Amino acid sequence: MTNEEMQKAMEFVVNQQAQFAADIQKLEESQARTVELVGRLAIATEASFNEVREGMKELRESISSLVDAQMRTEENLNKTDEKVRNLTAVVDRYFREKLNGGT
Repeated sequence: MTNEEMQKAMEFVVNQQAQFAADIQKLEESQARTVELVGRLAIATEASFNEVREGMKELRESISSLVDAQMRTEENLNKTDEKVRNLTAVVDRYFREKLNGGT
């Protein structure tokens, strides 16, 4: 190999090394941006999960309140239904006695 060929080979190796160094620098910068982005995404995702968790808690509480209200409504309806049956029986008895010549 001549001096000129050796010089060209060394220049090629040095240029390749410089290109590799530049490429590695770009990759490191890209990786740093990716790490930052993933970190922000993780924070945003956690915040969203916390909001959903809180919303689910509020929803469970609301459903529980609705169930309690429905149970009270049904109790009141049952009491009212019983009162209506009693009133119906009293009215029925009253008219039967009137129809049968009672006082």
